[in-house]
Amino acid sequence: MECPICNSDMASIEVAPCYDCGHSKEEITELKNDEHEYYLYEIFGEKIILCDFCDADFDSYYPEYFGLLKDLPQEYPFDQNRLKIEDAEVKTDYYCKKCQRRLAFLNFLKTVREKNKNT
Repeated sequence: MECPICNSDMASIEVAPCYDCGHSKEEITELKNDEHEYYLYEIFGEKIILCDFCDADFDSYYPEYFGLLKDLPQEYPFDQNRLKIEDAEVKTDYYCKKCQRRLAFLNFLKTVREKNKNT
């Protein structure tokens, strides 16, 4: 499997549901300890699953990371119709060591960047 952002080889790993931090061993431990809730959101017209920590921290990303203009405010338009993920569990996904992200997030990022490049 190749990374959709940098084309590096990706490794199969266990992940928690969060697209943003789910690749970290700490998040898997926190999932098993029932420390987080997970929600399905829509942002930029794309679906993403985030834990209750990452959704609160999402505005820390600079606009240009998502293909937006540099001077735009860091307030991202989450669809307020979030859906709680019940029975969250550890699954398998791919991980890019170079990008330091899991495939689910990288696919989201690639699509969002393509949509936003003319914004």
